[in-house]
Amino acid sequence: MKRNPSTHRVVVTDFIRRHLVLITILIVGGALWSLVFTQATIDFLQGGARPFRASWVGIGDFNLFGLTIHYDFEGWSDYDYYYLSWSENFLNGIMPYTDEFNSIVIDSTTFETPYFLPPLFVYLCAAGTYLSSSPFGVGFLITAFGFLTAIPVYGSAAALSNNSRVGHIAAVTYLFNPVVLYYSAYQWLNPAPFVFFMMLSFNLLITQHRTSGVLTIAASALMKQIAFFLAIPMVAYLIKKPSRPDDDGPVMDEKGRLVSDSIDIRSLIKASVQVLLFVGALSCPYLLDPSNYLYYILQRPGATLLEDVTVLPDTNLPVTFVVLLILVGAPEWLAQLVNLATFYSVLLLVGVCAALLLMLFEVKDDRDLAGYWRRMLFYTLLLLLWVHLFSPRGIYKYYCVALIPLFCILSTHSMLTKGTEEVRPSLFMVINPFLISIAIMLPSRYVYLSLLLIIMLSYILHKQFAIVHGLLNGASHQLVRRLCTGITYAIRRSEVP
Repeated sequence: MKRNPSTHRVVVTDFIRRHLVLITILIVGGALWSLVFTQATIDFLQGGARPFRASWVGIGDFNLFGLTIHYDFEGWSDYDYYYLSWSENFLNGIMPYTDEFNSIVIDSTTFETPYFLPPLFVYLCAAGTYLSSSPFGVGFLITAFGFLTAIPVYGSAAALSNNSRVGHIAAVTYLFNPVVLYYSAYQWLNPAPFVFFMMLSFNLLITQHRTSGVLTIAASALMKQIAFFLAIPMVAYLIKKPSRPDDDGPVMDEKGRLVSDSIDIRSLIKASVQVLLFVGALSCPYLLDPSNYLYYILQRPGATLLEDVTVLPDTNLPVTFVVLLILVGAPEWLAQLVNLATFYSVLLLVGVCAALLLMLFEVKDDRDLAGYWRRMLFYTLLLLLWVHLFSPRGIYKYYCVALIPLFCILSTHSMLTKGTEEVRPSLFMVINPFLISIAIMLPSRYVYLSLLLIIMLSYILHKQFAIVHGLLNGASHQLVRRLCTGITYAIRRSEVP
């Protein structure tokens, strides 16, 4: 049966009317992202010769009130050196996870380009190169994934707050975030695709799309290994009875426990089978040699063990937590202890186990699913912060792209706590993500881990900060009211003849 064309117009008009603010945000944000992407293409072509072409790496200084502020965004030439080389090898029929795939010959010179990411990322690189004859096809896809992440960020924030205006603020703070703009739209580095699938997965789960949410998180893990840690919130959620908010059945069981918080092993097993089939289908060619496949994904990335814990490591190495101890001149025995504990994943496992326990013991009440998911995303943010701080491999600044959407959503105390009431917009929802981003981007690579640690502690102590926030928020509202009253009074006085 054909639908009346006027019905389609009504549906489209109604959709635009309901989402006009979001559409406006996306249009304005899209214009900014297009400008950044265009500038990146110009700088890229002027940034050297293949395979070392790169846009501006973000090192410099500026003057502020007479003080010279040095900054180091820590840009890289990975896009040209690795991503375009991988796509070229793949399109030439060379199989990933082989010795032949790990190098490329350019102008009679062999360059080592080891590939140790999951398979979906090389598929994305190949698709970008195949779709465009220019060297910017892969960069366009990475930028597109980064831009589109604003949609699940909006959806998640709006659902968790029961307030679309909070969703709009989250989308704005994400799209105009300097960390995301620089590493995704300008440098075209690899986190953006996996972050898109991560946030889409959370949005699907929050809105009760259980199966599609689980499979989407699997797609995220097939883009980048750090998404493997997202299995922890998935297990903690899937082991609980599936949510049925409209169910009129009993809320409590015979033992006085919430029915919605009861353990459901069958649901976990079912979801696990779905994930295994999905991952197996996308990994099919490489499963013919599973040990080699797992070696490249799990072991080949390696871990960082500093041989000398008295001097700062080279700038090309990822940064581990021991660098902070070296920087402050900690005793050598303490630095070596942390160096070894990080290398052997001891510190990482402590945080992972703590996060798993917190998530498992978080009570899931179907009458307050928004509150439950606020807490789950809060624990996920703490988990990812811990992984960034104590990863055996160490991190580069651009890894922090994965944290920005969560910072934009979980930007105030009210977004970290349970409760069915609507969350009201706050000025700090704009200020906090921006300040966090500046704290990540500006400092030296040897310093910003300390700021990540401070950020994590601030989230852990969010209840204490909420008291100060409440005082400042109340004072700001009172100041605005007084200003408005004063302006109104002045206008009325001026109208009196």
